[in-house]
Amino acid sequence: MAFSSVPEASAQTHNIIFFLTRASVYYSNFWVHVMHGIETVLSRHNYTLSVGVMDDAEMHSLQFPASLNNPAVKGIILVEICDARVCEAVLKYRLPTVTVDLPRDSEKLFGRLDIITMENKLHIRNLVNTLVKKGFQRFAFAGDLYSTNVSKGFQERFDALSEALEQNGLSLDVECSFLAETDQQLINSNYIIDRFRTMKHLPDLYVCGNDWTAIQLMHAAQFLGYTIPSDFSIIGFDNIVESEHTIPPLTTINTPKEQLGIAAANCLIERIQNPDIPYVYSQYMTTLVSRKSIAI
Repeated sequence: MAFSSVPEASAQTHNIIFFLTRASVYYSNFWVHVMHGIETVLSRHNYTLSVGVMDDAEMHSLQFPASLNNPAVKGIILVEICDARVCEAVLKYRLPTVTVDLPRDSEKLFGRLDIITMENKLHIRNLVNTLVKKGFQRFAFAGDLYSTNVSKGFQERFDALSEALEQNGLSLDVECSFLAETDQQLINSNYIIDRFRTMKHLPDLYVCGNDWTAIQLMHAAQFLGYTIPSDFSIIGFDNIVESEHTIPPLTTINTPKEQLGIAAANCLIERIQNPDIPYVYSQYMTTLVSRKSIAI
């Protein structure tokens, strides 16, 4: 599916930047903020933003929005498109391309597109070290690590937890972790409730790959009568709007979403104007947002 920020007739007279993202309940809040940052830049450079949203079936079959073939399209920005096959297919359009985050197995893309991403490890490592000193022993992870669209950033969040545990002589609580679940399972309350019911114990802390996963776990646990953070603590990632309004408010790691969009748009404009400059790999710092979902 696709839509444009201006009427189609008007779009034909403009140079277009194509914003391509994945259709998912998890990411809509994230990419809308990124898109807002992009638009603040494009409006100053007389570019129109056209948006295409691909579902999982379209990504699997490499069925791109027809509007991507518009000759007025001068560049592409990828957000939450982290399937390496899809990225390779996008590059076949031979248009300047910037990705916000990148595929887990990404080295083959280096030097072929510009990369804007966020720092994913620091705050997770620091938090685990702090909580171990306070007596936390059982740490679990919740997030999709096995689908074809797993990003390098998502993998790094899991790696940060694993590395911090190893440094402290601890192991991941695999029994309580959600590692092989798909996006659809992680938004299925009944599935998560059933998983909780089979657990012989609860972890001290859940590190979640994103806020949506954390929120789903919180709701399922509370349905079963558990209290957060008395029964277990939990942290998300991204700082979406909903994270502040859970009960208790969710501790999370803020990604500078609009700034990522601004950086992606500036990078793409520079690439269009100067196609032979070195490719960019730029990482933006994140910040820990301490709320009430961790017992410290």
